[in-house]
Amino acid sequence: MISNENNVYNLKERSNWFILVGVILIILGSLALGYQFMATVFSVYFIGSLILIAGIAQALHSFRIKGFGQSALWAVMGILYIFIGLMSFFQPVAISSALTLVISFLLIMSGFTQIFAAMNNRNLPRWGWILTSGIITLILGFMIIAGWPYDSLWVLGMFLGIDLIFQGWAYVAIGFALKK
Repeated sequence: MISNENNVYNLKERSNWFILVGVILIILGSLALGYQFMATVFSVYFIGSLILIAGIAQALHSFRIKGFGQSALWAVMGILYIFIGLMSFFQPVAISSALTLVISFLLIMSGFTQIFAAMNNRNLPRWGWILTSGIITLILGFMIIAGWPYDSLWVLGMFLGIDLIFQGWAYVAIGFALKK
């Protein structure tokens, strides 16, 4: 939260940067939507890189914690992370399929949670928006499962593209609002 007028003034001076970053994100999001398979593979490579780095760190750490106990368990977990990280580079389609399935389950759980929360908070104004969001999220989760594993070739790329476009429009809106 910005409470200082100097901060607002400094941001107003940089409003064009918000707009520029927003436009770049919109362009990248549009490219991701246009090339959903490539964006999916890129997403898998990125996630795989993070998992690989985490696995290396955990495996190396396991050799340094001999007094902690169960260092073998830490080493095994690190090796599993390394294996999954490497698999994302050698089998990105299989990993995207697994990630898509996990995302569909998360969407279904999120949808049920939102519906449950909306039904328990009907006394709040506009509680129907939470219910609507939950129903849409639930339907989306079931749609992904219904098309799985074939849709896993493009779902992650589509999510990335939509996310980048919405972030871009948010930056553009902030940039123009700062100009006023």
